[in-house]
Amino acid sequence: MPSLYLSREERVKDVVKAYMNENASVRHSLTFGGQFLPYSEHEKALMREERAWALARLTIDKIMRLPHIVIKPLSAI
Repeated sequence: MPSLYLSREERVKDVVKAYMNENASVRHSLTFGGQFLPYSEHEKALMREERAWALARLTIDKIMRLPHIVIKPLSAI
C-alpha cells in the first residue's frame, strides 16, 4: 500500500506529536537547578502548529492507505 512516510519511525514521531498535550508539557532546566519549567506561550503556539501538521500528515497517510473502492453506477430504473 502507498504511504506518505518512508519509514515506520517517521510515522511514530508524528503520532507522538499529534497526541501530546502541550498544556501539560514541561521541560527539564539544566540552568535552574534541574527544575521542571513550563513552556512559554510562543513555544506552546509552535507546538500546536507542529501538532496540526502531524495530524494532517497522519490523515493524508490514512487516506492513501485505504483500499481502492470501485464505484458502480446505478442502473436506470
